[in-house]
Amino acid sequence: MKKPFALMVILACVLLAQATAFAQEEMLSEEESLRILRETPINVPELVEKVKRGVVVVQPITVESIAAAELAGMGSGFVIDKQGHIITNTHVAGKASLAQIIFWDGHSERATLVAAAPYYDIALLKLDEPDEEHLFPVPLGDSDKVQPGDLALAMGSPGAMEGFNIDRSDPLEAWGLRSTATMRVVSGRYSDISFQVIQNYYGRRNYGLTYAIHLPYVFRTQSPINPGNSGGPLFNRHGEVIGINTWGGSHMIMQQSNFSVPINSAKSFVVEVLEHKRQDIPWLGIHCMFPPNITNPEAFIEFNERFRPEGLWVYGVEADSPAEMAGLREGDEIIRVNGGNSPTPEALRQGVLEGEIGAEYIFNVKRGHREFSVRVFTVPKPDYVANFSV
Repeated sequence: MKKPFALMVILACVLLAQATAFAQEEMLSEEESLRILRETPINVPELVEKVKRGVVVVQPITVESIAAAELAGMGSGFVIDKQGHIITNTHVAGKASLAQIIFWDGHSERATLVAAAPYYDIALLKLDEPDEEHLFPVPLGDSDKVQPGDLALAMGSPGAMEGFNIDRSDPLEAWGLRSTATMRVVSGRYSDISFQVIQNYYGRRNYGLTYAIHLPYVFRTQSPINPGNSGGPLFNRHGEVIGINTWGGSHMIMQQSNFSVPINSAKSFVVEVLEHKRQDIPWLGIHCMFPPNITNPEAFIEFNERFRPEGLWVYGVEADSPAEMAGLREGDEIIRVNGGNSPTPEALRQGVLEGEIGAEYIFNVKRGHREFSVRVFTVPKPDYVANFSV
């Protein structure tokens, strides 16, 4: 009686060992496949050919530009559906109600501005009379999964510098460049509130910092972009859009880098606009990144490098905000959030922006020698609040 039992035990052990080995082999094969995927060279021309028909030129049309027969601004964009919706940057098309869209083969159509989100630098356009023969939507990826070192292909259509009412019979000759593609790697994923751009303040253009006030993070890639590529797509190796090229390339100090808005921010914006007819930003009304009186890059840099204390501090509270109603004041130190350790200001900001309207926050607050807790709920950020409060 003991022999059969012993044989059964041995057989079970053998089967268990085989199953364990098989599981380990499966795990290794998955790791190996990821390694092979990363090390396999990409056929760039094949990838460009796959996605180029979804990349378009965006030329805003304004009364001034029509009168002067010149561009109001120029950039790129990409088609996202068969209904004719196109995503681009706000700084490309967010200030004009109409735009001319030129496709890869020279065909052009008029589009109307649906909505713009300057805080994301995202604008949504829609073709007035979509021609499905020219619509090749590009797939949208998941920017949350992008890691430093991932390959990235930046594309755009530089367009015609001569203006939107020129002869389009030979688009290649008229544009100089029909489309461009540059590819390197994602060098970083920054959750910091600032990134370097050229901007307008004090009435003149300067290199400095601007605030990505409602972006949980931005990509920085080593792929330089050409003039007119703003608003164009940043693709991963599978031809999925992971970001929107927003600035870089043509300026000397930034020729080897490009900042991109994550595509997940654009997807959230589009869903809010098309499904809910509005775009809501979760908001508490706290200035926790820097004091509200800081309004230019030099002041921000000085505060950040010399005066910013450790921890999570309240530098200001917006009137009629959830933070004010909860009793928070300037000078309070938030020592715990929802029972956990106090996050960095950047981490709190990212959590609020990526959360839902109505999300609850329990802050343990230190004010002088007194400690107490407050309960705060996020609300939609009012349209009239254009500052950097979270």
